[in-house]
Amino acid sequence: MPLLRLRTRAARFRRLAQMLMRGSEERVIWAIQSTGRRLAGLSTCLVRALVADLVLGSPGRPLCLTIGVRRAADGTLEGHAWVGREGSVLIGVTSDTYLPLVGWASHRV
Repeated sequence: MPLLRLRTRAARFRRLAQMLMRGSEERVIWAIQSTGRRLAGLSTCLVRALVADLVLGSPGRPLCLTIGVRRAADGTLEGHAWVGREGSVLIGVTSDTYLPLVGWASHRV
């Protein structure tokens, strides 16, 4: 399924997700990261970024979900997804070595 369609469908459940995951932004981020570590292979950086976008994004405080790539030492491309707000990364550690390919603002979905 294309990512934009997935985000559009998931946005229907934004209000429910936000009701279920109440608490401070820091606590919600902690919960997403902790759950992701326990789910190991099922929770990729993209899955965590999508969950953060769904729960933390709002028209008043929009997020930007970004997907980027970098070239690994062996010459292959590595992908990574992260979510940020106003220049700081909330979910998904990133570095300047990733070249952002695409970014979506949460308030548009």
